[in-house]
Amino acid sequence: MSLHVRIDCSPIYELIGSYMLYVHRKWIRNVEGGPNWIQQVEAQLSTDAIEQSTLLRKYSMNEFDILFAAALEREHPHDIPLFLTQLGRMSSDDWLHIIQLYGLPYDQACIDRIRQVYIPALILWHDHYLKWSVPLWEPALIADANEKRRLMSKMNPAELIEIATNGVVLDTDGEIQEVVLAPMWHYRPINNTCTFKHSTLMLYSIDLPEDTEDTPPQSLKRMISALADDTRLRILRMIAVNPVTFAELSEHLNLGKNAAQHHLAVLRSAGYIRTYWSGKVEQIALRQEGLADLSVFLEDYVQP
Repeated sequence: MSLHVRIDCSPIYELIGSYMLYVHRKWIRNVEGGPNWIQQVEAQLSTDAIEQSTLLRKYSMNEFDILFAAALEREHPHDIPLFLTQLGRMSSDDWLHIIQLYGLPYDQACIDRIRQVYIPALILWHDHYLKWSVPLWEPALIADANEKRRLMSKMNPAELIEIATNGVVLDTDGEIQEVVLAPMWHYRPINNTCTFKHSTLMLYSIDLPEDTEDTPPQSLKRMISALADDTRLRILRMIAVNPVTFAELSEHLNLGKNAAQHHLAVLRSAGYIRTYWSGKVEQIALRQEGLADLSVFLEDYVQP
C-alpha cells in the first residue's frame, strides 16, 4: 500500500505532547532538559494544576491518543484557545465519534475523564506554562515544516518519513493510508507516534538554531555521546551484520526491556539505527549513513 504524507505544523500538538510528557514523564531521562525541565515547569504551575497532573498520572498514557485524534479534527489550525474552546463544546457523542473514527479502544469512563479532568487540566497548562514558551519554539517548528514541504517534491514519502524521524521506516504492507508528520520541540530528541485506524501521526523532534557558530550542534553532541557507551557500541556491532528484532537484541545482550529501549532511543536520536515500524518496532538495523554523517559533521564543525 502506498503512503500519503502530509506535513501538519501546529502548536496544538505541542500543547498536548508537552502536557503528556509532564504528566507521565516517560523517557524523561532521554529528553533534553529532563528533570530540570520538570522543576522549571512546576515553579510556574498553580497547586491545582500540579494536583490535576498527579491525578492523571494513574491513568494510561495512551489516553492522550484521543486528544491527538481530536487535534487532527480541529476546527482552527493554529489557535490553542479556540481549540480548547472546541474541546469544551464537544459532547459525549462527539468524543465517541472521534474514538470510533480513529479506532481507539476506550469507553464512557474515559470520555467522562477527558471532559471533566483532561480539558480543564490542559487549560491550566496553557495558561500557566505553555503560552509563555511559544515564542521560544514556534518559529523553529514553522521553519522545519516548511523545509519538509520543500523536500516532498524531491523524494518519495518513505524517504521523507525516514529523514524527518531520523531513521523510522514504515511497513507499507500494513493498513496505514496516511502519515501526518508534525514537528515538536518539547520531546526532543524523541519521536512520538500515534497509530490510528487508517493513519499514523508521527510527532518528530526538532532543535532550535544554535546561538553562535562556535556552539557545537546538538546533533553532533548526540552522535558523539551515543558512542561513549559499551552497550551501545555492542548493539551497533550486532545489527551491522543483519537486522534483528527487539527480543533478539535484548536476549543477546542480556538487557531488560527498559534498558534496551533507552539505548535504542539514544542510538535512534543520534541517527545510527533504522527501525522498521508497523504499529510497533519490528526490526532494528544499522543506518550506515549515520556513521558517515558523524565524520562529515565533526569535520564541518572543527574545520569550518
